[in-house]
Amino acid sequence: MKEKKKIENSKLGLMVLAGLLFLVYTLYMIGKNQNIFGSSITIISVVENVNGLVPGNNVRFQGIDVGTVKSVEMANDSSIHITLYIHKKMQPFIRKNAITSINTDGLMGNKIIHILPQDGNADPIEEGDILYSKQPLDTDEMLEKLSITGDYLEITLRNLSEVSDKLNKSESLWSLLSDEHLPQEIKNTILEFKKAGSNAAALAKEGKELVEEFEQGKGIVQKAFKDSVMAENLSESIENILKTSSEAATMMEEIRKIVNNIESGEGTAGLIIKDSLMREILMKSMENIEQSTYNFNQNMEALKGNFLFRKYYKKQEKELRKEEKNQKKD
Repeated sequence: MKEKKKIENSKLGLMVLAGLLFLVYTLYMIGKNQNIFGSSITIISVVENVNGLVPGNNVRFQGIDVGTVKSVEMANDSSIHITLYIHKKMQPFIRKNAITSINTDGLMGNKIIHILPQDGNADPIEEGDILYSKQPLDTDEMLEKLSITGDYLEITLRNLSEVSDKLNKSESLWSLLSDEHLPQEIKNTILEFKKAGSNAAALAKEGKELVEEFEQGKGIVQKAFKDSVMAENLSESIENILKTSSEAATMMEEIRKIVNNIESGEGTAGLIIKDSLMREILMKSMENIEQSTYNFNQNMEALKGNFLFRKYYKKQEKELRKEEKNQKKD
């Protein structure tokens, strides 16, 4: 009986001891989280509105919990002092030019205070330093902005619905989209554009080469501009062509007069033989015709040697020789 009682007392003692150890561990963890047992420094953050921040809330720096809120006190009618516990080991990383911001942990979580680093050189924080805050984001203001955004979103969705209805009711649009020949026509159009682009590129390349040859003193155009002999021959050829054209016109006018005179006489052969004036006119006309023919032949020979027509006459000679060969074969 006594042994059974001793066993029960031992069990009770073990349970009490385990409970005490758990209580001590819990108190230690709470104290550690609240910086009660750890080494820490205190700094002050000056804000205008705490937005529900209370002692015990976490302090975060770069997303890491670096301390807790010790106290929240009203300094005057426009500012509030928040005393913060900061882990001693985090002191070298937090600078004196940092600012604080009160936010919510998640969408509807507890309030937390963020320490935000700033650009520029500054010393690490020390005991009793003061950090100033930026304007906190008010939840009511945020919800109001979300409400306005929702209204705009509703209007946008309504407009999209109207556009969708109009597109569904548009027979011309659907007939255009269902046209089987349209894709091929579009492809052909694109190919034509590509072909036109290629031709334009080739033309631009040839023009560039022509300009480069002209600048380098090469090419037939440059020779025509710089070669005085060739330029003079070209000028003479043009003058001869104009002169030949004028003489041919004169010749045709004289022939027309002769024909008219012959047709108005009693007989063509008798009039030519008996009428001495007509005979002189006819002889003169024949001389003019011979002279004009000679001049024209001279001009044509000059044109054959000209660079502008040389290629054409060479081509004519090749075709003539080809025809002669074909005739000999036949």
